[in-house]
Order: sequence, then C-alpha cells, then structure tokens
Amino acid sequence: MHSDKARNKIFKSWSGISEVSIIKEVATKGEHIDLCMEYWAGKQKIPISEYRHYFYDVVHAYVRRLLSERLVCKADNVLHNVDRDVKCFFYQYACECNDADLSEFVLDHLRCRDPQLFKQEQTVLEYYWSLVQQFRECSDLLTRRKALLPRVHIEALMTLPVQTLQLLLVELYFANDNESLLPELKKQLVWQHLVDTGQLGRLRRWFWCQDATATANTTTVLLPLEQAYVAWKIEPVMFEYALEHLEQPCEPLRNYFARAGYFFATESSNVSTVLRRLSTMQCLEQHKELIRRLPLARHLLERGYYSLLLLDCVPISALEQLAGENEPLVTLLIDLKTHDLTEREGFELMSQSVQSYLERTHNGAESLQEQPLLTFFDFLCHEPSVQALEGFLSSSNLSRVPYLKSLMTRFERHGSNSSPALPTAHELFYKFKQVNLDALAALNQGEMVSFSNPRLSQRYARKAQLNYTHYLKQHRSAYAVYYFLMEQLQLYGQITRTQLFHACETATQLALQHAGDVDLVTHCVACCEMLDFDTQTLRSFLHLQRRLPAPRTGSTHSEQLQHWDRAIVQQLQDAPAQFPLESYTALMRLASRNLQGKWPSAMLQHFAASNDWWQLLLIFQYFDLPLSELHQLLPHFKCRALGVHLLRALSYDSSHERQHKRAANRQTRRSDGQTNSSQETMTNSSHSSGLDANLQQLQRDSGQSMCSLLTHNAQQDVFAIVLCSSNNLPDECIGNTSRFVELMQSSSQQCTSINLLKHCVRHQMPVLAVLAATLSELNRDWCWLVWFAVASGQWTQLLQEATRSKEQQSEYVWTLIRGVVKDGQVNALLHSFCIFQPDCKFVHLCRFLQLTAQQQDFSDATIVELRHFFCSWSQEAVHLPLCAPLGRKQLMQRCIGLLLMQLQSNFDCALQQQKFLECICRSDVGDICDLLDFCLLHKIFGVAAPWIRQLGIDYEQLVRRDSVEYKRLVDALTEAKAYEEALQLATLLQLPLADIVYAKWLAELEAGQLHRHEEYEREIEQHALPPAILVNFLLQAGAQQPESNLRRRYELLQSALGVIKQHHLFPNECFDRDQIEYDMVMCYLQLEPETEPEQSTPVPIYHSEYFEQIMQQERCVLYKSFSELKELAGIDDLSIANKSKLTPEMEQRLNGLLNLLLDEGDIVEALRLQELFEFRPNDLRFIVFAMALAEGMTSIVNLSSKERQLLSDIEKSAFPKFNRLTLNQNPLGRCSSDMSGSCSTLEFEEIPSKEKQQTLETLLGIGSKLKHGVELGRRIVLAYRAAMYLDKEYLDVLRTKDASVLLKSAAEEECLQRLLVVSDIHISTRLTPKEIAESLALELTTCIVRPRFYIFHASQQPRNAPRNADLWGHNIDRDFHLFLELTPNTTMVGNCLLEYCDALKAYRRYQDKKPYESSDAFERLSGIITLYGLPSNSNNSSSTNVASSQAIPQVLSHKKQNQIYVELLIKANLCFVHECSMEGIASVLERAKQLNGQLAKAKSWSLIVRLLIGIARYREMFYCFDSLIENEQFESLLGQFDDDQKSGLRQAILGYLREYNPKNGKELLRLAAHHFLMYKELAEMWSGEAQDVLDTVISAAVESGKLKCSQMLQTSLQQVLENYTHATENYLLDNKLILAQQSVARAELVAMQLDLCNKALEKRGGAGGSHNSPSLCVSVIGVQTREQFRELVNYQLSVPQTLILSRAYGYDVSWSEALLTQFVVLQRRNYLLEYRCHQRINDNVIEQVVKGYILYTQSNAPTGQQQESLGQLVEHIRSVTLKYKLASILGLKMIVMSLINDQTVHYLRDTNYGRNEPHNVPNM
Repeated sequence: MHSDKARNKIFKSWSGISEVSIIKEVATKGEHIDLCMEYWAGKQKIPISEYRHYFYDVVHAYVRRLLSERLVCKADNVLHNVDRDVKCFFYQYACECNDADLSEFVLDHLRCRDPQLFKQEQTVLEYYWSLVQQFRECSDLLTRRKALLPRVHIEALMTLPVQTLQLLLVELYFANDNESLLPELKKQLVWQHLVDTGQLGRLRRWFWCQDATATANTTTVLLPLEQAYVAWKIEPVMFEYALEHLEQPCEPLRNYFARAGYFFATESSNVSTVLRRLSTMQCLEQHKELIRRLPLARHLLERGYYSLLLLDCVPISALEQLAGENEPLVTLLIDLKTHDLTEREGFELMSQSVQSYLERTHNGAESLQEQPLLTFFDFLCHEPSVQALEGFLSSSNLSRVPYLKSLMTRFERHGSNSSPALPTAHELFYKFKQVNLDALAALNQGEMVSFSNPRLSQRYARKAQLNYTHYLKQHRSAYAVYYFLMEQLQLYGQITRTQLFHACETATQLALQHAGDVDLVTHCVACCEMLDFDTQTLRSFLHLQRRLPAPRTGSTHSEQLQHWDRAIVQQLQDAPAQFPLESYTALMRLASRNLQGKWPSAMLQHFAASNDWWQLLLIFQYFDLPLSELHQLLPHFKCRALGVHLLRALSYDSSHERQHKRAANRQTRRSDGQTNSSQETMTNSSHSSGLDANLQQLQRDSGQSMCSLLTHNAQQDVFAIVLCSSNNLPDECIGNTSRFVELMQSSSQQCTSINLLKHCVRHQMPVLAVLAATLSELNRDWCWLVWFAVASGQWTQLLQEATRSKEQQSEYVWTLIRGVVKDGQVNALLHSFCIFQPDCKFVHLCRFLQLTAQQQDFSDATIVELRHFFCSWSQEAVHLPLCAPLGRKQLMQRCIGLLLMQLQSNFDCALQQQKFLECICRSDVGDICDLLDFCLLHKIFGVAAPWIRQLGIDYEQLVRRDSVEYKRLVDALTEAKAYEEALQLATLLQLPLADIVYAKWLAELEAGQLHRHEEYEREIEQHALPPAILVNFLLQAGAQQPESNLRRRYELLQSALGVIKQHHLFPNECFDRDQIEYDMVMCYLQLEPETEPEQSTPVPIYHSEYFEQIMQQERCVLYKSFSELKELAGIDDLSIANKSKLTPEMEQRLNGLLNLLLDEGDIVEALRLQELFEFRPNDLRFIVFAMALAEGMTSIVNLSSKERQLLSDIEKSAFPKFNRLTLNQNPLGRCSSDMSGSCSTLEFEEIPSKEKQQTLETLLGIGSKLKHGVELGRRIVLAYRAAMYLDKEYLDVLRTKDASVLLKSAAEEECLQRLLVVSDIHISTRLTPKEIAESLALELTTCIVRPRFYIFHASQQPRNAPRNADLWGHNIDRDFHLFLELTPNTTMVGNCLLEYCDALKAYRRYQDKKPYESSDAFERLSGIITLYGLPSNSNNSSSTNVASSQAIPQVLSHKKQNQIYVELLIKANLCFVHECSMEGIASVLERAKQLNGQLAKAKSWSLIVRLLIGIARYREMFYCFDSLIENEQFESLLGQFDDDQKSGLRQAILGYLREYNPKNGKELLRLAAHHFLMYKELAEMWSGEAQDVLDTVISAAVESGKLKCSQMLQTSLQQVLENYTHATENYLLDNKLILAQQSVARAELVAMQLDLCNKALEKRGGAGGSHNSPSLCVSVIGVQTREQFRELVNYQLSVPQTLILSRAYGYDVSWSEALLTQFVVLQRRNYLLEYRCHQRINDNVIEQVVKGYILYTQSNAPTGQQQESLGQLVEHIRSVTLKYKLASILGLKMIVMSLINDQTVHYLRDTNYGRNEPHNVPNM
C-alpha cells in the first residue's frame, strides 16, 4: 500500500500527461495500476468500478496495436500486468483478426506457451467465442443485462458465476433460437425464465410435449426445443416456483398444474374450481387423497348435491362431522352409505331409516300415506310372495304406484282363485312396443326371432344418427370436417361451396352460442379454417366479447361496436402508455364488414378532442378509413383549423397516392356507377357507351357535373329535335318486327314517340329513345331495343338480322346481345336494362359482366350479382323483352354462351380471365347447373391459358368434357413439347398419360437431358404408370448413347435393372434381364481405367437383390451356405445368346469388379458374374473353396496344382500371427496368446481333432492370402474356428443370427481359447460397439454380484468365495485390461456399468417396497440376483427342482449392495480412463460422492477406502478424506497397499492435509509422514511451525527494529530453535544437504537472537534499572530488505554475528563499510581484532575503507582517534606502494617516515612514486 505522501507524489507526477499515455505506462510497467484508476476516476467524477471498464478498454486497444505489430511478448506482459487472461484475449484477437498470417502467429504463440494446456482448453475457448458472437448479435439482451455483462468478451463470460452464465444462456437461446445452446441449458432456469417473462404459450407447449410422449403420440414432428421439453421432467420445485411468481396464468395452464396436484393461491381453497379442473384433466382417480382432504361433504351439502354425497370419495367420517347441520338428511345419507341393499338386514335398516327421515321431515301421518313406496318396502321386508302381494295391493295405497297397476289389473281379471302367472317376454313386447313376436314367428317359419335379426331391427328399431356438430361439441374438429365431407359425398356425390358455407355458418353459430367455452370455440374456428373459410371476423368478435365488457341485451351490431369502441377508449385512458392495438384492430375489422357503413367514432373523437393529429393520421392510414369520417370528425377537434388542415392533407394524399387501393374504394366506385348511370344516359347523345369509364373517372377527379363536361362536345340541338318530332298524332303500338323495320325505314311522320325513335337512329342520340319511352309505355321494349342498338353501335347489324328473321324476335335480340358482349359494350347492355327494364332479372347478369369486364371487380359483391341471377333463373323469373319465354336449360345455355363470350373477348390478359373464371366458380354455379364445369375450366385456364389463345380454341365448344377441343389442346401441347401443361391438362380431363410421359422423356433425351433415376421413379409413382415404361425408356436411352459415352450407358442399364429389381418385374418379350445385366457389365469393362480418376464421382457398382435387401439389413454378415448362395445367384438358369470375347484389359477390369464386389460382401453378384463371363479370380476361387472346405463339401486333396502352389507359398510364421491378431490385427490376439499358457495341459489331447486343426490351418492360410473379400473370408474362418472350439457344427454356427446364443455357449461350456472365441463371435457377426459393451457389462456385473451371496453351491463355503468371480477363466481385477481389449469402445462399457449402478439403486427401493423406476438394466440385474440368489442342491436334478421351487432367494443386504456398487463404479472408472472420457469420469465421481455419504452413514470405512483407492482420483475425492477424518478413521488410509497405489495415496494425503488443513491436521500429517517415511515433508512441517512462531515474534517487534525482551520471547525462540533442529535432522535423513544447511543457518540466526535477548535481560538485571520499562534488543530475525541488513552489520552486530546473519539471509557483507563504521567512526577497537580472527584482511578492503573515510570527512570533521584507527589499518597493508600512497594521502607522517627510513625507500625511488602524481581522491 502507498502512503498518502507517496500517492500524492505519484499523482503530481502525472499532471500534464494524457490519460491514454498514463494507462499505457502503468500497464507496461505493472505498477500503480490501482492508483491510476483512482486518479482518473476522481478527475472524471465517476465510480472506480465504472472507470475500470474504460481502463481495460484502453489497455485492450493498446494490446491489439502491439499484436498487429507482432509484439506478442510485450502484449503478453501487458495483459499479465493488468491481471487479464492472456489466452482468452489472444484467442479472441486471433478469431477477430482479418489477417490470416497474424492470426496464426498469435495462435502459435499460445501453443508455444503451453502446448498441452492449450490443446485441452482450445475447445473451451471455441465454445466461449461462439457465445461472444451470439451475444453480440443480440443487442437488446446486452442492453438489458449491461450491469451483469458490461463488456462482451471471452474472459468476461468465463469469469461469470455459473448461475449467472446459465441465466444468460437461457435468455440468449430465446433471443436467437440457436439450437446448439440447448444441451447447455438447465431446465430449472428455462422454467424460471418462461415464468418470469410470462411466456404462457411455451409453458403450455412444455406440458403438451410431456403428454404427447406419455401417450406415445409421436406423429407430430417436434422441434429441438420441444424435444428438450420431452426430456425435461417438470419437478415439484419448478411447480412451486411458478405458483409464487406466475401472474394471471391462463386456463389450460391452471388445468395442467391441477393435474400435477398444484393449485394457485386464488383457487386452492375453492372446492368447485379444484373439482372442475381435476375433472377437466380426467385425473380424479390420481388425486383421491387430495379430494379426501377437501371439505367436499360440506360443499356438496350446502349446494344441495345430495346424491353426490353417496360417492366413495366422500368418507362417512366427513358426514358424521356434519351431523349437526340438517341432521335427518345427514343421518339418512350415513345409513345409505353404511348398509348394503343387497342383503336383507341392510334393506330393512334402510327402509327404517327412510321412514324415520320422512317422519322427521314430513309432519303427520297423512304425509306418510303420500309415500306408498314405504308401505311396499315394509311388505318386502317380511318374506314377500305373489299370493301375499295380491291381498296387500288391495288393502293398501299401493294402487298409486304406476308400475304396480298391471299387477292389480291382472289380479282382478283372473280372480283370487286362479293361479298367478307372470307376463312373458312376448307379452311385454306386445304391450309396450306393439311387436307381436308370435305372429312374426308364425309368418317366418324357421327364422329365429332375436334382437340381432337385421330385418326385424330394420323394421322396428329406432335409428339415430349423429352429425358433424356432435363431434365439434366433443372437441374433435378434424374428425367433424372429415365426417361432414364424407356425409356430403355419400348424399350428393359432390361438395359445393354452398354446402361448405352452410357448414361453416353452423360452426360459427355454435362458437357464438358457446363463446365461454374456449376449447369448443377453438375447434369451431379450426373447422372453418379447414373448410377454407376466413375466420378473422369471428375471431375478432370473440376477442372483443372476451376482452371487453358485454353490451346491453338487445343492442344492434352497430351499437355493440360503438359500445366496444367506448370500452377501448376507457382502457386507453386507464393505461395511456399501452395502446390496445389488438382489440382496436379487431373492432375495425368488424366495422369494415358492417353493411351500414358506420365506423366506430369514440376513439377518433378522443384523439380529436386532444388534437392528437399524429395518432389520427396513423389510424386513418393504417385502417384506410374514408375521408368522410374525418369530415364528420371536424366538430370534435379542439382546434378546428387542425382538423381542416388534416382533411386537406389527406385529400391530397388520397388523390395522388391512394388510387391503387382498389379494394377499399370498390363500394364507392360501384355506388357511383349506379347513381350516375341515368345521368350519363340523359346527357350523352352520341358517345355514351364508349366514354362511360372515362367520364366516371373525370367526375370523380374534378368534382364537376357531367352536364358541364359534355355540353361543349354536343353536336346536335336536342331541343330542336324534340320540337320537330312532337305532334298530336295518337300513340301507335309496334306489333311485330316487320312493322318495326317499316317504321324505322319510313320517312313519313308518325306519332311523337316513333319520330323520336327514328331521330334517335338518324342522329345516333340514345337519349331520344329514353324520351320516347317516357311518352309511350306501349313501345317501351322497342325503345329499349333502339337505345341498345344505337348506344352499342349495332344498329346496322340489328336491322339486317331483323330483316332476315322477322318472325323470330328472340333470335335477333339474342344475336344483338351476343354481338354487344363480343364487342365489349357491356356498359351499354347494363345501362339499357337499368333505364328501360329496371325490374328485369337479367340485369344481374349484365351488371356481373360490366363489373368484371370494365372495372375488373371480382369481389364478393360481384359474385352476389351472379348468384342473384342464378336464383332468379332457378325460379324461372328471367324474361328478356321482345323474347318468347325460354326453357331453363336453353336459357342457361345462352347465358353460359355469354359468359364464355365474355371470357374470350373482353379481357386483355390471361390473369383477368382466370380471375373471371374464379369469380364464376365462387358463385357456386356448379351446384345448380351441370352444363359446364367452370371449376374444371378454371383449372384448365390456369394450366394452358396462353396455348388456348394461341391455338384459337372456340370457348363455346368447351361446354362438353369430351369435346374434341380438349383433345386437340392436349395434342397441341404435346406437339409443342409443353409436356408439363399437357400432363396437368390430361390429368384434369382424365386422359391417358403414358404417351405424354414417354414423349416427354424422349424429347428430353433428344435434347441431351437425362434426369436422375429418382426423378423418373417419382414421376411414375405420381402418375401411376407401369414400371415397364421406365425400363423400356432406359433401354432406349442406353441404346442411343454413343460409344464414347459408355459410362452413361452403363448407368442407364444399371437403372433399368434397378427398376426391374425394385418392382420385381418378370422377364417378358420387351426385355431380357440376363442380357441387360450382361450388356451393363460389358459397358463397365469397356470403360477406360485411366479416365476414372478424372470423374467427379466413382462408377457405381450394381449389386444383387439379396445383398441390397437382406445382407445390408444384416450388417453384410454371411449366413448362407454355398449351395444356398448358388441358388440365390441363379447360376443354373443363366442364358446369354451372344457373348463377346474379352480382351486382356477387359479381363483385368472384370477381375477388379469381382474383387470390389467381394470387398463389399456381395458374393451372390460375384458368383453370378463369374458364371456369366466364365471368369474366376483367385480370391473368389479361394473364398468358394474356403466355404466348401468349411462345410465339408471338399477337402485339401481336391485342390488344383495351381492352388496348391499358392498355398504352399504361405509362410509358416503366418499361421500363429494370424491366429494371434485375427484378420484385422485386432488387439484380441494378445488375449489369445496370454491364454495359451492356461491350456497347456490339453496340448497332448486331440481336442479338437487333427483333421479340424488342419482344416483350420488351411483356412487361416487362405485367409492370410486373401487380398479381396477379406470380410467374407474372416466370417468363414472365424465362424469355423468358433465352431471348432465350441465343438459345434460349422453350418449351425454360420446360420445362427443371434450372437447372444453363441456367447452364452462360450460362457457356459468348457472350451478352449474362450476369449478368442468371444472375439471371433464379436468380429464375425459384426456386433456394434454398443452391443459388445452391453454383453460385456452384463458378464462383468454377473461376476461382481455372484460372490456377494453367501453360498454358491452346497460344497462351497463362504470363506472360499473369491472377492470377484472369474470371467472366462480370468480374474476381472487383475486381467481387466484384457476384457477392455474385447470392446472397441470402453466408454460404452462404462456407461452400461453405470446403468447397472442405477439399477442397483432401483433394486434397493424394490427390496424396501418403495416406488422405483424400471429399466432394461434393472430387469437384467434382477435376473442375475434371481439366478444366483437361490441356494442350489447337488444331489439330483429332481431334488434340485424341488429345492429351487421351495427355496426363498437370498436378500442382498445393504452392505453387500454397497460392495457391488463400489466395484461397479471402480470398473466403470477404469473403462472411462482407458479412453480418457472426461464426461464418464465426471459421472463416476459424482456418483462416488453420493455413495460416500451413504457409506459414511453405514460406517463402511473399508468400502470408502476401497472406493478411493480403486478410482484413484484423490484430488477430486477429498470428501473421502473428510469422512474418514471426521469419524476418526484416518488410520484406515495407512494400511498395506500395493506400491503403485501407495505412491499416489501418499501424495494425495499430503496434498489434502496441506490444502484443507483439517482439525488436527498437523498431527495427521506428521502421522502420515512417519508412516510413509517422508523426511522432507516432516522437515518442512518443522520449518513451517518455526516460521509461524517467528512471524508472531516479528509482528510484536517495536519500531526501529527492536524486540521486547521477555520470558515469553525466550520460550518462543527456544521453541523455534528446537523446530529448526528437528528440521535439520529430517533433511539429513532424506539426504537434502542444501536444505539442511539452510535450516542450520536459520537455527544459528535464532540462537543469535536468543543470545541477544538473554544479554538484554541480563543487562537489565545487572544494571538494576526500573523493571517497569521494557528491555529491548536488536531484532535480527525480521530483516526484510538489504538496507536493514546493512544497518545491522554496520552499527549493531559483531563480526561473528554478521557472518551468521549473512548465512541466514544470503546477503553479501561489505566489510569495508563495516570496518569504516564500527572501527574507525564508532571507535570499537575490538572489531578489527574480531575481523582478523574470522576473516583475512587484504589491501583492497583497507583501500576501500580509506576512500570511504575521505568521503566521510567531506561532510564530517575528522578526529585524531579516527586518524589513529586508520593508521592501524594502513599498517596492515602489504603493498609498499599502496601503503605509502594511502599514508601520504591521509597525512600519516609516522608511516611515511618509517617507509623512507626503511629499506623500502630504494624501491620507492625506483618507482619514482610521489614526484609527478597528484595525491587526491579522484586519482585513487
């Protein structure tokens, strides 16, 4: 720590220096870092903790610059100075660096620092770097958690607490949905996050996933998070957390909690709610105890549910507690629950109880008479009979009982003397059901009369059928839709849109009627959605109904909307910060559907009143409200000018930017078109039909009247024409067409109306026809015709048609209409009917044509017009003027013609045509007319619209489905190679597809395009085509391939064979399978080998059907004999017409192909090819011979000379090598070699036989010679060897597919080479590592469990039982490494053993009759215990069976179970250690920690020691030391162990005692050290204790290096001296000489301090001073710096003491300073004598003393004594020259004169000393 003075000095030195410079300086030097933070934090007036982040940011930037300059060492030093993690920063910098070379340079530096550590931590760094990247992507999360994570980098994440990091990971996962984080999450924290954030949907999904797994509902594909939900079981702690923190949980969530037995605080005391939720979740049976604890009896009694009190869940004791309330009823209920009605006594007691109840509740005897049943019950209690009943009925009031009247009637009819007879079943049927069974039996002789008779049931049984609404009410929406569709199809054969609409309407009504039932509403909505109807309006209505207060009863829809609008405004006023967007959106959605056009105005008025123009602008823009609403809102503005400006701005916006919103303005346009039609007609005289749309647009844009727009363009004076046409002639009726034509062509004057019509035609002014119609109602139809013809420009055509067909008015009228529609004059058609025939139903069709053609309006309103027309047509209400009535079918044909004409002529693009057809389809025309399937036509247009236009298809010919136009269209598409369209069209028309598909394939083939085989297969399956088509196409494609593209031809032929093989096609006249296969292989053989490496993918090999469908499913293991393989290959049936001769290159390639097949295991295809080409390579020959040899079909004698030569070349040394290492040189060979010694006693026996051994040697030789087909050879050889050692037949072993059977035989039977046999079985059957691990774990567990039973057999005593049983002749403790070599994955074995540990825990719970979790491991462990826990008897088999059936299995004690558990953990740990599986080791350590507590409770100290030493991970298992030491069992660790165990245990004991320092730790450490002869550790202990005492003494020292002398100090120093003495002795015993010398030096130092203390006390006593003042002595044991050492040497200590101090602290002594100070300055005369006694004085020391003295005299005055002392020193100088020099400088005349007078003067003269040299200090 710095003092205030030093701190201020540092701060002052920093003034004027920049902040960044100071930070760099302190970081580089590693000094004053905290002061720097304090200094700048104070200057910037921010907390130090906040400034610390800025400080590190500057340092990080500085380090990055250093790294960019490749100064990694300096950067490393800077980070180390500021206590930053170097590896984290360097790794992150390397990841962020864009320079690859610099990044690798930094990583190399990390690797060089500690390669092993970096390799271990690299994975951790990668993981945290990925987290850093993900956090940086989630800015919201970082902002929210800035206090926890102010800076995001690797070190910050690594230093976070585990709990905090887990919380951040949970939030990170839900922020970016990164699935890689799922394994790191903890379910408790995920649950807490979901609860804290109120994500109720995810909580519900969690429960749903749990339910789906419990009910095996795996059809739904689960997301990764949902899969985690399945694995995360919800624990009670999680439920309790949710109960405390969850606010406003939804109903489904409350139900899920109730099913688990948890209820929220607001509902836990509400019995009704509890019962309702338990009933909803159908879990009443699971919570019987919970229900019993509820005050259910009182609850039911208070609510009058008396019948429910009789349920079993209401105990009698609860009713007895309620006896004081409504006592008669409670007493009756208790009696009803107590007594049994089936017994007579119970019935009597019940009858009495009921009578007593009635007496107490009904006053008077008359009231009892009103209960005739009491009388009847009383009669039944006294042995009733029919005779007694007859009299009893007449004497009592039982006549009032309805079902006893028949008895009374029968008694009266038969009299009292007749024998009583009960009614028969036939009489009862006839009486109550009017069914005369006797008559039926007589009528149908021989037919049984029974309830199952279908004919009788059909006639008399009452039928009841459910509809889809029943299933909706059962919450089965999907099945309701299915049932509805099936029902409609069965009844009508088709499903129309109207039917679907009615169904959705019913579902909507059901949802509205049961709006409170959320589940039912959900299913109703789902039903409508599945029927393809939009439910937004319904959901919006229900949302408002559920969220907002209910309106008053009887209010209209508009009033409801206004009420809800006001409620939303109230919500906004209550919470201004949260706008209820969801509710307001739902309200506006409903308002947009409001036919009255009234929009909710309360919210708008609210914002207008506060001048919130921005909110209003958003609402108008978002919901696209009309400007009329804003205009009505103007009076409500607080500032009216603001509203006017807003209206003006939106008006400008609407005129320029909102014209594209056709959907919002359709109603306005439609209303404008309707209201303006008459005005347009009246004002336009010549261009009415052609300018309608333009004029309407002009009117909307400018707001001017139509009259003012058209006045300028008028060509004639209408008034003049009217005046000229007017006269007083009577009105004439136009009777027929001839008269009409005559009048129109005549020039004479007629009546006014006819004159107007003629002028209308002459001047082309349709308005005159309107005036004529106003004058003459008789000729209204002819006026319509003239107006229509003139306005549409069809007058000439009309006149020609009328002249041609004068008698058929209907024809030319329809012709005129068709021509108008064809020319697109649908406006004129519509206006003509609106003006002249407004009541004609044909106007609906006209309006439909006008809206679709002119306005492109295909909305629902347009469809309504067409529906109105069809409705009128169905009622025969459609009549056209001047036309005779037509039949419905004829009229519909003409109307369909108009629609088709419209479709063909009045649309510019195919998209509009499709919309038009879709509009017709939506009108449900197919439900009322079957003349044309418009839906089919719509689909056809969707497929081939461009082609229909291109081909000039006559649309009217498309009315019939079998029209040749369709066939022509399909053929044209096929010829134009538009195959996809042709296929779709042919599918719609149900035409054949095979030719189109084949043509498509051929066209693609000609274009050089061939798809993948899977695509052709998919197309065949899609169109349900025969596979033979694909085979023929592939053969055709292969035949067309050029010679240069052999590979493509090979692949095509291979695909053809694949189709034949996949579909099991039989050979026919189209293809020959053998020939195809031969050609395919020939193509393969002709491929050039040198071109193969250039291919992107290798050539695929064709495999046999047996290999693909069977062998690959069986791991490619051979289970067939040679004869069976020949039969599968079909060698005997092969026939090839023409075979080609193979070249040497082709033979070589065929050889490679066969070898490749053998390597992959396809022996069937290899045999087939060798027969096709009569070519057999050596490897195939050897494999075939090996199979024949192993099966006994041949012998070694049958080998050919060539084969003998091949086998003779095998080295003899190859046999034992092959036998030891197996074919794949598996380490199992070492096991077999180790076992060879154990079988030495059988070497002289012929077991197995010599013949088998020779066969095995031959097979081994063949196997070692194989280069290809090694797996097949290995299977044959290993199966034969296993069969030989097991003494079984080869074929039996070969055909055994269950490897466990063979392993069981190897374990039970006494056979040779057991481990080798087990290895052969594992390898030959290709068991997976998991299967091998499970098998081996089961055997190991058996060997561990067996010895824990007291008796194996009757002859074996417990004391002879081994610790662990042997397995396959090996000790599992000593030879465990051999068993580990049996498995390729020892980690799996360890996991299996841990599963047995869990199973052992479950078995303990099973023994204690507690709930347990069953598993496969538990079942196997139970089987082992059952098998070996029964005592056996060896007398005979019968007695054994009897004994085993009667004996009780032994129960494993807890101690034995603990022993088994310990052994399993030890073996599992060895498995994990073998592969360095850290996860497995951690799991073992976790279980060991739990087991340690159990063993400590059971006081099984030996098992704790066994567990500790067996696992041997002492540091991780220090809790074992804790348990032993706490229970005073430390000596158990000091037993006799192996040397390898003793070394590790010794270090562990020392490490534990030193780090954790338990109670009596020093004694325990000393005990352990003595036990293990650890002298060095003992010496360190003594030294440590001594140092502790010294530290205490030093801390008590006074200032200026003095100690208070006391008796206590003497005792302490004496103790320290003894401790150092003991330490020295132990160091010497351990031969640590240097440490012993150091200990001796410290002991001398303590002895010197003790001497100083003693002298101080003696001096105090001898002086007789005051005893109150403490005695002080020099402190030599507290020297910390060299300055203190120098101070002591120069002023306090003598020479011997100085030497001791120097040896103790290792400082060198400056004797010149010491002599100068003590001898010269302080005048201690004996100091020179001491020095000369212990040191040799030399000239150099004296010279340095003189120099020091000269410097001393510069600031101090010299004295004569000092001169005298210097003279004594100079006298000891040996060098005459130096002596003369120093004496001259010091002015020592006596010495100088003595030198001159002595003989040395001649020497001085020779040296010429003193004459020319100045005598001063610098020259010295």
